[in-house]
Amino acid sequence: MEDVRSVVCSFDNLYKAMRKCVKGVKWKDSVSRYYNSGLLSTLKLKNSLDDDTYKIDNYCRFTIYEPKQREIVSTKLKDRVFQRSLCDNYLYEEITKRFIYDNGACQVNKGTSFARNRLKTHLHKYYRKHGNEGYVLKIDFKNYFGSTPHYIAKEALRKAISDQWALEKVFDIVDSYNDDGSAIGLGLGSQVTQLVQLLVLSNIDHYVKEQLRLKHYMRYMDDIIVISESKDSLIGCLEYINEASKILGLTLSVKKTQLFKLSQGINFLGFKFKLSDTGAVHMLINHKNISKRKRKLRKYQEMVLVGRMSKEKADGSYRAWCAHANNGNSYNLVRKMDDFYNTLWND
Repeated sequence: MEDVRSVVCSFDNLYKAMRKCVKGVKWKDSVSRYYNSGLLSTLKLKNSLDDDTYKIDNYCRFTIYEPKQREIVSTKLKDRVFQRSLCDNYLYEEITKRFIYDNGACQVNKGTSFARNRLKTHLHKYYRKHGNEGYVLKIDFKNYFGSTPHYIAKEALRKAISDQWALEKVFDIVDSYNDDGSAIGLGLGSQVTQLVQLLVLSNIDHYVKEQLRLKHYMRYMDDIIVISESKDSLIGCLEYINEASKILGLTLSVKKTQLFKLSQGINFLGFKFKLSDTGAVHMLINHKNISKRKRKLRKYQEMVLVGRMSKEKADGSYRAWCAHANNGNSYNLVRKMDDFYNTLWND
């Protein structure tokens, strides 16, 4: 059997990784240059890995503001290719096999749709046993990616990764996010760091499910939701997670961490989930998001009129929002938004 290094650094696997990495971004000049000389670029990367001269390039840092403000650390294509091969051919399976099923982010056949459906499933199961009365604990972490200590990440990785070469490479990636010398924080935008961040909280997942025996627990990256008929059990869960977080060098978000009645509904991944008296689960878009979308559509109209955006691009953005809205119970809302959008252009 080939060792992990040989598989990850094989020319074929690196080339496959490159083809995956360039999907949807070939329009970028740097990506286009790399891809146009893809065979040579892959050979250079393979040689540098084989003779241990491979080094991670400096990151490009920028801020995004949708769906919320985040600091992104962009990985250069050469490094994304290596990380993709490392993840696809070893790291992903090695790490994710330790996760609970209700850990829903950044995994094959998982993501936002999976997480929303799982929350609906938990609500249905909860209703069959307890009705629609109960409590919800919603937990979020303050600056999760930016505040994770490197030694905590490495400790979790050391327990999860058995191959020494792969472990050292992942440690190199963790250490590369140390511009200020604090050894705190990992970049949001790297495939490897997303897996690492999922792993850091994995022990909390298992403890709540297996020791506290709270069945209706799920996590999407650093967003945790727990549902229970007992308010006291959720208070105990919150106390445990708060103390466990301190040990991990993390802090709960005071603003976003809440304990409330189930009847208030649960805001999660762009929708409010409401459990009705009959056990039906309704997914409704938050009114604040609707107002925000209308303002954005007006802005798009202004940009089209002055030639800063094409009408086709504005239409595409609106269709994407409609597809998102249609994940929930939004038939009437989408029809009203259609009328609003058409009126913008008719006017």
